[in-house]
Amino acid sequence: MWAYLTPALVLFLEVGFPFGLLVPGGDTLLLALGALAGEGRLALFPLLPLLFLGAFLGHGVGYGIGRRLGPSLKKRFPPELLRKGEGVLARFGPLALLLSPFVPGLRTLVPLLFGALGFPLLPYLLLSALGSLLWTQGLVLLTYFLGQELPPWLLWPALALLVLLPLWARRPRPQG
Repeated sequence: MWAYLTPALVLFLEVGFPFGLLVPGGDTLLLALGALAGEGRLALFPLLPLLFLGAFLGHGVGYGIGRRLGPSLKKRFPPELLRKGEGVLARFGPLALLLSPFVPGLRTLVPLLFGALGFPLLPYLLLSALGSLLWTQGLVLLTYFLGQELPPWLLWPALALLVLLPLWARRPRPQG
């Protein structure tokens, strides 16, 4: 059962708490879990519901932290950064909440931002549920079906490449 609860806890911590920025990538975890399920090493049930719950509850905690600490966070943030955050919320609003789970870092910061800026709770919960559902179920099921179709010797190196690509893109470019 720990093989199912631990990943859900990792998603909860990554999405729900500011230190989630330091938790290793949820995308990689979801892709690997889907591949393991595709190979028959894990069952989709209870994996999918637990992953959804971990992400959704993390969104709720992040929103609550942002709501609770909002006034003090607003005082500590540089005014320009706060205006940018409010601008993102005003410009993208619900779309930011739906897409943020797919972007490392944003999936941790957006719930805090929505809470701190006082986004209404009910729409927040509905949108975060949909975003959590799309993110967790989408990535797991993608590699689940790939894991059933591709041999492991091809699937796992492809997943490793996906993990390493963002690191390669961040490396400093030579000046010249």
